[in-house]
Amino acid sequence: MFCFITSVRHPRNSQDYGRVESLLRATLASVCAQTVPDFRVVVVCNQVPSGKFPDQVEFVQVDFPPPSDVSGPATGREAVLRDKGTKLAVALLAAQRHRPRHVMKFDADDFVSRRIVEHVAGSDGPGWYVRDGFVVSSATGLITLTHDFVDRCGTSEIIANDVFPLPAEVPGLGASQDELLDRLGPFLVRDLLGSHRHSRNHLAERGTPLSPLPFPGAVYSISTGENHSGRTWMDRGRPVSRAVAEEFGIGHLRNASAWGHWARQDARAALGRVRRVVGRTPA
Repeated sequence: MFCFITSVRHPRNSQDYGRVESLLRATLASVCAQTVPDFRVVVVCNQVPSGKFPDQVEFVQVDFPPPSDVSGPATGREAVLRDKGTKLAVALLAAQRHRPRHVMKFDADDFVSRRIVEHVAGSDGPGWYVRDGFVVSSATGLITLTHDFVDRCGTSEIIANDVFPLPAEVPGLGASQDELLDRLGPFLVRDLLGSHRHSRNHLAERGTPLSPLPFPGAVYSISTGENHSGRTWMDRGRPVSRAVAEEFGIGHLRNASAWGHWARQDARAALGRVRRVVGRTPA
């Protein structure tokens, strides 16, 4: 069994919580489009969305307070580490009932390859990281491939369940944030779950290094209006191809306006080349 886990921000820390739920629905459609059915998805949130979701999805509701007094998504790194880390800790604990071999955390507005579960089912090892992945702009519809994806996005690590340092006596799903941090430890909650910046190095130092996934594994979605990072624009890249749309479930980002943005991008690049040539021309 493979488990995907994610957390959803507190309603107070969003620009438009209806938008947050809409992004979550698109993300879950992507995650649940796996080529094999042996997986589950655990979503931890303060407010369970209404409506029907794929059968593989289960919600766990928590009553954690807002991580910040800021009314919006840019709550600051420390607030994100605590809120996201403790919610994903609850998700990891809930996933244990399925006895997963591997767990992948994902951000609730990103997209993943439909081949992930199939690949992991036929492989061994402590896990993988997404080296190659895409960045897509909801504002422009442009997408670009990056080879340092794990350094950019939290939807980038697949970790064997037995690598997570869970204690013999784990807290219940109703545990407070302080109890989760105290009993599970800051390494698990903050470094492995709340962040993606240091966990790969930490795991390597502990003798359980992650291997690069041998294909593009995820899409980092920016310009949604609800990004923690605050990234709002990307004017480079290409329109989403049919093959990439099918691979990651992002057909809704294939739109006519992307071609206009692409044409303007090429025109700006051509003008820049002309200016450089003119600048080097002797008087």
